[in-house]
Amino acid sequence: MTYWTSEDNVAGEPGTALFIILPTIGCYRFRINEACYMCAYPTAAPRVRWSQEAIVDYVREALKKIEGRKGPFAVRMFTSGSFLDNGELKPETRRRIFEILAEMDNVKEIVIESRSELVRYEAVKELAEIVPDKHFEVAIGLETANDDVADVSINKGNTFADFVRAAEITHKAGAKVKTYLLLKPIFLSERDGIEDAKESIVKAEPYTDTFSINITDIQKGTLYERLWEKKEYRPPWLWSAVEVLIWAKRKFPDKRILSDPVGAGSKRGPHNCLTDYDRVIGKAIKKFSATQDLKYIENLKLECRDRWEYIVENGLLDWQLVTW
Repeated sequence: MTYWTSEDNVAGEPGTALFIILPTIGCYRFRINEACYMCAYPTAAPRVRWSQEAIVDYVREALKKIEGRKGPFAVRMFTSGSFLDNGELKPETRRRIFEILAEMDNVKEIVIESRSELVRYEAVKELAEIVPDKHFEVAIGLETANDDVADVSINKGNTFADFVRAAEITHKAGAKVKTYLLLKPIFLSERDGIEDAKESIVKAEPYTDTFSINITDIQKGTLYERLWEKKEYRPPWLWSAVEVLIWAKRKFPDKRILSDPVGAGSKRGPHNCLTDYDRVIGKAIKKFSATQDLKYIENLKLECRDRWEYIVENGLLDWQLVTW
């Protein structure tokens, strides 16, 4: 069973999120050997196809974790693919899941994920109408607003124009848009990774209600892992994440700016100098994300920051670094 709770921001207030990984067959692009270069999530999809009824029962079981508890809660459902892909979840299955959530008063926010080409007006509108009093977001993996980076460094298979179309459909259908951005795709220096994230935020802001800054970590079996093993790619510095988060929240104070630094302080995850303080920074980022209060990341001890500043100021590429 893959579901868990974590401190998080719920519809603009500190609360708890229940994360549910639905046992679907996973992303269709992975099945045609066109997966995003950084992503290994579809490899976790079950080898035996679950029935749609079994998936609904699985959601009911996961929801018992927050049943009867004081909220506010967010329910964030991931499929290792797209919630709106009829090949993963039938429309009736989606409706039944949302009907269950509609009856839970302590659930204030619902988030689903979808690739932009699978966002359809009627599909989103149908779900939005079931939960009219809840904060309902469709999370779309833009990753970067630069189409060249999306193609060469991510293999996304989408353009910025595709994202805009999906975001406009989502808003028209009555839901909100969460935009995923990837901090430091491969082939970018630390400096370029920071600038790409900032430029993408500015470009996507008119279409976005919530930004989620996904700080790259190394997943098994990916091109990112192969480059990391050859010391041709290093996950982002935590200082880069702090820089982007502070800049984004100051520039767009009315937007939710979220980030979950998976693997913070480990070699495969975002890290500075791999000291114990890396984990302190990781926890501070999560606290900022839950509260939207910059005080948690504005007054950090500047451990190892001089090395990061030198790398950023000189635009060094990962393969040029003597130490990681």
